[in-house]
Amino acid sequence: MNCKHCQAPLEDGNSVCPSCGWDNSLPEETETIAFSPEETAQAPATPEESSGSPEQDLPSPGEASDSQPKPVNRKKLALVIGGAVLVLALIAVAIWFLARPAESLPTEPAESTASTTDTTPEETAEPTGVLVREDYTFEGDDITPELSKAVATMGDATLSNGLLQIFYWRSYYDFLNNYSSYIAYIGLDTTKPLNEQTCGMSSTTMTWEQFFLDNALQTWAQYQAVRLDADAAGYTISEGTQTQLNSSAQQLETSAQQYGFDSVQAMLEADFGAGVTAETYQSYMELYMTSMDYYYSQMDALTPSAEEVEAYYDENQETFTQNGIDKNETPATINVRHILIQPEGEKAGTDDNGNAVYSEEQLAAAKEKAQALYDQWLAGEATEASFAGLVEDNSADTGSVSNGGLYEGVAPNQMVTEFNDWCFDPTRKAGDTGLVETQFGCHIMYFVSASEKTYWYTSAESQMMQERSTQLLQTSLENHPYEVDYDAIVLGKVQTSTTNSQ
Repeated sequence: MNCKHCQAPLEDGNSVCPSCGWDNSLPEETETIAFSPEETAQAPATPEESSGSPEQDLPSPGEASDSQPKPVNRKKLALVIGGAVLVLALIAVAIWFLARPAESLPTEPAESTASTTDTTPEETAEPTGVLVREDYTFEGDDITPELSKAVATMGDATLSNGLLQIFYWRSYYDFLNNYSSYIAYIGLDTTKPLNEQTCGMSSTTMTWEQFFLDNALQTWAQYQAVRLDADAAGYTISEGTQTQLNSSAQQLETSAQQYGFDSVQAMLEADFGAGVTAETYQSYMELYMTSMDYYYSQMDALTPSAEEVEAYYDENQETFTQNGIDKNETPATINVRHILIQPEGEKAGTDDNGNAVYSEEQLAAAKEKAQALYDQWLAGEATEASFAGLVEDNSADTGSVSNGGLYEGVAPNQMVTEFNDWCFDPTRKAGDTGLVETQFGCHIMYFVSASEKTYWYTSAESQMMQERSTQLLQTSLENHPYEVDYDAIVLGKVQTSTTNSQ
């Protein structure tokens, strides 16, 4: 097992990283991270490199508030369609509006929702329906003549089997990326056909093939409903989004060459199955990017005022405080640099949690070494730049040694107690320095900055935005009911390094 934050190896049973001090036993921070349509989107990589997907951007329209206010720090990530750009972010935080595979589509279109949840696999909501068929898989190229058939309709819009392949396999790749450490516990064997395995995400009996198909259909419904709203409003996508769409063909060519494919067609078929074309992928990109561009324009208009946020917190104060979110001046996140001086020699043993235990002599020696280095720095320029310059040759933290010991966006209680308490001291200000002793050694600290918003404020703001987003998407889907022809659905096989033919 590796640290979620810096990826340094963890010893068995050791939850706190000896390199960066990150407590891996704590839940991942639920921050607001959303794709910016103005930022670069690229073409798909091979399946084994795939990670980010549009399914990660829209919230669940049918998801009710769980009365668990969550902290949020609104950032933006460039989405590489089929690339690996989201990997580090997914390790560090829970994605805002992450569309988790969830409830089955109801058989009645009027009740259809694209419901997804923001939960771990153990917490995923129980499906409300059962898919009609047991097996949707076609052999080899037999699927190609079927790809043009419409399998779902929403008004005048249709979902073809060809486009469905992309949504389906994006759902699968994204799931593997997000839940790679869980799959053995929830019954997903990537070496066996998906249509022969019972899904372990809910009590409803369905195969993994049905599970990913369900998620694919629901995701399409989300994007299509928003797209229809955009069309009805006469919405024109932003210049940045249009530029991405215009360059998508060249991006496909570049990706195909980069990953060693003879052609774009070969790459797309490796990712999404036989017969999937560049034209189909382009329609996928147009649907995704148009819907997201319009969605964010609507969400920007729903951003609450400071007065609304404070009133919301006050109305729900009991729930917030129960979750450890008090109305104080603790910053939502901080940025800090550190140099870890680790004790030398063999560890004296392990504690009850499996964390390394060093002798008092070892810890004292580490502190003395840290003090000497700290004094040396103070005697020089004593700037942030000079501090960063000492990191590479002195810090034992492999997770931050390459960027001058910098950790950005650290939220309360993500680090070990001593580290956390120093960073979130109410008196802390930019440029503060000092030594912090932990069970892992001695940290030389440099406080860079704190976010302008407080922890309670961003938590309340995040909860409000989630609720408003849920309502926005729910309304959109209610206005655009859809039908699914399960008998027309076919799924092609994809051979990857992580799964045999399904």
